[in-house]
Amino acid sequence: MLKFTTKIFVFVTTILACNQSFSAHVAPLYNVDIFVAEETVASRNQAFKKGLDEVFIRISGDSMVMDKLSPPSPSRYVKQFSYETVAEPVTNEDGELLTHTLKLQYNGSSMEKYLLENGFPVWDKHRTDVVIWVVVRDGKNEYVLKSTDQSVVKTAIESALTRRGIPVRWPVYDSKDKKLLSVADIRGGFKEPVLVASKRYSNGPALTGSIIWGGKQWQSSWSLLMEGETPYWNLDNTDYSALVDNAIDQVADVLGTAYAMHSNAGDQQFATIQLDVQSVNSIEKYRYIENYLVDLNLVENSRPLSVNGQNVVFEVTLRGSEEDFIDLIKSDKAFSEMPASLPVSTEPQFAKKTELSVDDTKVVTAPDLKEAVPTEQKNVDSVVVEQVPVKRIPVYRYQLMK
Repeated sequence: MLKFTTKIFVFVTTILACNQSFSAHVAPLYNVDIFVAEETVASRNQAFKKGLDEVFIRISGDSMVMDKLSPPSPSRYVKQFSYETVAEPVTNEDGELLTHTLKLQYNGSSMEKYLLENGFPVWDKHRTDVVIWVVVRDGKNEYVLKSTDQSVVKTAIESALTRRGIPVRWPVYDSKDKKLLSVADIRGGFKEPVLVASKRYSNGPALTGSIIWGGKQWQSSWSLLMEGETPYWNLDNTDYSALVDNAIDQVADVLGTAYAMHSNAGDQQFATIQLDVQSVNSIEKYRYIENYLVDLNLVENSRPLSVNGQNVVFEVTLRGSEEDFIDLIKSDKAFSEMPASLPVSTEPQFAKKTELSVDDTKVVTAPDLKEAVPTEQKNVDSVVVEQVPVKRIPVYRYQLMK
C-alpha cells in the first residue's frame, strides 16, 4: 500500500510541475466581437445586450431562449471588454459606418448558473466536431466544399457555426473520401455512406447540405445525420448568407435539444462511475484527461484511483445520468471504447451480515460465522443471516487516441 501511495504521489507531483502541452477541444462560447460605430456608453450598452443574447443562445442550444428567459442586466455578466479599430470599416443596415470592433468576454459560469437556476438546460462547452459535407452549384460550377477552400458560401457557414458555438470539421474530400461518398450521396443526405465517411474526422454528427443558385434565388436542402431521427430542411432565399444563418440555427437547435442537460444538483442525486483509460503514456495525456473531466459541467468531481503503467482509473461523480456522460465521451474522437467496458449493473451484490445471540447476553456481528464464534464457545442460541446490498460502481473502459 505504501509503495502504491508513493507512486501516485510522485506521478501527480510531477504532473503539477509540468506545463500542459495540449488541452481538450473546448468551444469558445463566451467571447463575442461586435462592430460598433463609436465608443459611446449608449453604443456599448447596446452591444452588451446583443452579445449577452448571443452567448445565452450558444450555451442553451436554443435560438428562442431569450423569448422564454427573463433577461438579466447585461453589464453584470461582462468580465472585460476592449475596442479595436477596423482596418476596413463596414456599413450596417442603417447606413452607419462601423469603424470599431467591441471585443466582449462574458462570465460563462455565472450565465450557465443563471440558466440552470431558472430551469433551462446548458450545453456543455466540450462539444463534438460536426463533420460538414456541402455541395454548391453556383451556375455551371458544382463542387464540394473542402477544408482548403476559400469561398463566400463557406465563410458564411463558418460564421453561422461560430455564432452558435458549433465546432466543425471540413472534409479533405480526396480519393479516399470520394471512394466512400459521392456527390449524389451528399445531395441526398444518405445516412449510411455519409456517417461511414465522417468517421475519418469525428465520432459526432454529420451535416449535409446542397446549395443551388436557381437564377433568382438560392435553393438548399440540409440533413443532420446522428443517432435516432434524421431531421432535414428545404430552405430558399435570395441572400445566401440569410439562408445559411437559417439553416445553421435549425441545426444548432436540434443539437442543443440532444446535448443540453439540466443539472440535478438541487436534489443531490449524484451518480458515481469509474473511468478506466488506457494508453496514457505521458504526463501531458494524464493532464488532458484530468482537465477534460474538470471542465465538464456534467461532472461534480473526479479523482484518480490508480495509475498503473499506461492505465489510469478515475472515480467520477456526475450531476446527470451515466448515459449522458457516456454519450459525451463516445462522441469525442479522443476516446475509443474498449470491448471490455462494463455496463451499469442492475443486480445488487450482497455481503452476509451475521448476528449471533450468545448466552442471551451478547450480540456479535461479523461477515463470517467462524470469526465471530470461537471453537470453544458453547450455548449459541440463534443465528440470523441478513443480506446487505453492496452497491456496485460501473466501470467504463476507453483508450486515449490522442
